[in-house]
Amino acid sequence: MCSCCGEARDPTAMAGLRCHDEVKVCRRCIGWLRSNAGGLISTPTLPVADMAEAVAFYRVAGFDVRDYEGGGFAFVTHDDESVFDLDLIDGLDRTANPAGCYVIVPGVDAWHARLRELHAQVTPVQDEPWGMREFTLTDPSGNRIRFGASSG
Repeated sequence: MCSCCGEARDPTAMAGLRCHDEVKVCRRCIGWLRSNAGGLISTPTLPVADMAEAVAFYRVAGFDVRDYEGGGFAFVTHDDESVFDLDLIDGLDRTANPAGCYVIVPGVDAWHARLRELHAQVTPVQDEPWGMREFTLTDPSGNRIRFGASSG
C-alpha cells in the first residue's frame, strides 16, 4: 500500500524512501511529487509521418497514448509518467529521420523480449562500456528509442 495515496499497488511499482525504507511510495505519487518539487522534467517530442500509425504502434508496444483534440499531436505515457510526445510532420522522410530519445526502464530484457514478440525492429540487448544495458527500437517513422537500465 502506498504511504502517500493509500492505494494498494503492485510492490514492483513502489519505492521506499532512502532514509525510511518502511515508507513506500507508488510511481503515480512519485511523479506527482517530482512535478511539484520544482525540478527539471523533460519530455522529448518525436516527429511522425503518420499519426494513426504511430499511435497504434505505441499502444501495441505497451504505452498509453492520448491524441491531442486539435490533431497532429499525441502524448505518450507509461504508468502515468510522460515518456515522449508525437508530432505529425508533413513530408517526414522516414529513412532520414535523425530523431530519438533514451528511456530508462526497469527490466530492460523483459522490454526487449516483449517488443521482439511484437515483431518490432529492435537491436540486440547489450552491456555498454558506459555502464548501461540497452537496446534500440526503431519505430515506423524512423525514430530510434533506446531503452536502457544501469548494468551495475
